[in-house]
Amino acid sequence: MKFIVVGVGPGDAGNITLGALETIKAADLVLMPHSADGRPGVAEQVVRTHLKDLKVLPILFPMVNDASVRDGSLKKQLEELRPIWQHAETAVLPVIGDASLYASGAYLYDVWKQLAPGLKLSLVPGISACSFAAARSDVFLAMGEEILTIIPGTAPAENISKALAAADSAAVFKPGALRDRLKKIVSDAGPWRKILRVDRGGLSDEKILHGEEALEQAREYLSILLLWR
Repeated sequence: MKFIVVGVGPGDAGNITLGALETIKAADLVLMPHSADGRPGVAEQVVRTHLKDLKVLPILFPMVNDASVRDGSLKKQLEELRPIWQHAETAVLPVIGDASLYASGAYLYDVWKQLAPGLKLSLVPGISACSFAAARSDVFLAMGEEILTIIPGTAPAENISKALAAADSAAVFKPGALRDRLKKIVSDAGPWRKILRVDRGGLSDEKILHGEEALEQAREYLSILLLWR
């Protein structure tokens, strides 16, 4: 069986690619990320804008830092779904953003591979959050010989500081993970010519923050911070 992780963009339904839609429509099985309370996530909202009657199987990705808890939950769900997926030739998982960048599908694949050693992986690209945020604000991410650094806000603070110090421009995913340390870490690695944060990019309640305001604690999970020297 082939497992296909499909990037559907950062949230704006108009930014899903034709290739992503065709891949989803052609799949034997569509697994769709859901929240802990059972509600469909952003990925499903994007897909259903175009494929309203699509049949899907919900799968929960626990929002925990403990990998063993996360993987244990995914394994249990896959075991329960085995009678369905064991006869499928293709299964897809739509994910927000780009399928090759911080995509939750990687965790599912690693667990699924244990249950089905012959499982093959395929990735369908989507627009990344950093590319969308820069375009939404009419700013080029990087030019010429500039070094663009992509940083997870969940990384150790020391590593984030070192990465920022070496960057000409940077995209910090999940800046909210730094909590009240965000402003100090970013400021110490400065100075920065431009600072921009986009929360819930592409959604109806999108918010774009500039300068010092962008360094206030980010409480939104779907948030990205962009910085330029």
